[in-house]
Amino acid sequence: MTFSLPLTPQYTQLSGAGKTPSATTNNDNDFSALGYYAVFATIAFTLVVFLFEAYLDFRQRSSYYKTEFPSELSKTVGNIDAEREKELKEQSKEVDDDGKKKEEENDGDKAAGDGKTKQDDINKNKESLDKNKPLLPQLQSKFSKAQSYGLDKITFSIISSTYNLFEEIIFLLCGYIPYCWDLSCHVGKAYFGWNENDNEIKISLIFMAVNAIIGTITSLPFELYSTFRIEKKHGFNKQTPQLFFTDKIKGLLLTCVFGGPFVALLLKIIKMGGESFYIYVWAFTFVFSVFMMTIVPVVIMPLFNKYEPLPEGSLKEQIYELAGRLEFPLTKLFVMDGSKRSSHSNAFMFGFFKNKRIVLFDTLMEQVHDDQILAILEHELGHWKMGHTVTNFVISQLYTGASFYCFSLCFNSHELYRAFGFNDESRPVPTIIALLLFFQTIWAPIDKALSYIMTVFSRKCEFEADKFSVDLGMSQKLQSGLCKIHLENLGAMCPDPWYSTYHYSHPPLVERLSAMMAFDKKSK
Repeated sequence: MTFSLPLTPQYTQLSGAGKTPSATTNNDNDFSALGYYAVFATIAFTLVVFLFEAYLDFRQRSSYYKTEFPSELSKTVGNIDAEREKELKEQSKEVDDDGKKKEEENDGDKAAGDGKTKQDDINKNKESLDKNKPLLPQLQSKFSKAQSYGLDKITFSIISSTYNLFEEIIFLLCGYIPYCWDLSCHVGKAYFGWNENDNEIKISLIFMAVNAIIGTITSLPFELYSTFRIEKKHGFNKQTPQLFFTDKIKGLLLTCVFGGPFVALLLKIIKMGGESFYIYVWAFTFVFSVFMMTIVPVVIMPLFNKYEPLPEGSLKEQIYELAGRLEFPLTKLFVMDGSKRSSHSNAFMFGFFKNKRIVLFDTLMEQVHDDQILAILEHELGHWKMGHTVTNFVISQLYTGASFYCFSLCFNSHELYRAFGFNDESRPVPTIIALLLFFQTIWAPIDKALSYIMTVFSRKCEFEADKFSVDLGMSQKLQSGLCKIHLENLGAMCPDPWYSTYHYSHPPLVERLSAMMAFDKKSK
């Protein structure tokens, strides 16, 4: 390995075979800027991104040391509580007016079912008391816990990202990729009689398996610490070690079952597609993504969690009524045992065309009230109604098509592959290696820029879905629901503005609440 330009990996195909570079390989007349600066530029870009993101991480980390509840959030939530209090007073007057009229009607029914009626009233009163409790004191009571949780997470993120940086650079300079490929060729030849000329796709699958195993081993300590130290410390983790490792094994097996055939077919299409292979690849990835979107919720996810129909009751009736009002073709409604692994809460929907389904985490149902669940679902259905779901799918397909088109332009850039250690001219450059190096080098800056653009677009969609809910009269309930979820999940209450702008796909809580209050004022 040399530390002068051009940077060269310690292990190359030629050095691994005990050969020396040929004269044609080192011919100055064949100078290529791409090959000459490839390794250096890759490391430089990786370092620049790391340093920038580390700077943002440390800004966010400093925000978690704040001990004073953020004044802007306090003012915003205080206004929400004040508006809610006015609404409750108006409702109380209406109840008082109607109470005397209903009292005489209820007297005749007390004797027949007095015990049941009282229990129903107790439950209703308890629910009303909890629901109407001011939000600000609840958020303030969880502020220190949220700060501690966020501090632990960001510190862990800094450590893990630093390790990933060193691992990536060391693997690159040591020639991990060519070594791993040669190891895969050796395994394929020794145990199956395969060679890279006639059995490149099979060798590629061995290469992917080796990388998956090494990646699992190197990431395992970090996942264990995150799950059984940080998440457990703050009361979120519900997993046992047995369940954790069972999930890992299931994940690896599913990767083999679905990932293996996908990679094999992808490489086959690239090889057989000619110069316009990117068109066929695009079509294939589209079909595969639709297939996975269909099969994951109904086949794969039930392998990890239990899905049961939402019990009959007012919540189920109200959700179906909401779906009907918005013309959302809801066919099934499930509750998922998310509490099996974590006390974090969520809800999501899936399905195509006239077969839509909604899934509620059992933790969500425990943490928020029915009307807040309805407001949250109305927000999610707003994404569907406003075409955000379809738009994101179309964008992802355009991204895939553009990336493979650009890959087709660089597919025969052998100087790039030589720079990363694939410098034996007598051996073919594997397609899987060409793909890997393209996305690791040339496409990496484009991907980073597009990723940020999509983050900005995602936040725009969130504001629009919030406005959709406000326009339907669910503003107060959505605001209280978001606050409740935020405090139950110990979300960041005073995030650094730079960090949140770069990383958050959802706007910070205070921004969403302020925007909804502004929407309310405009609508009045």
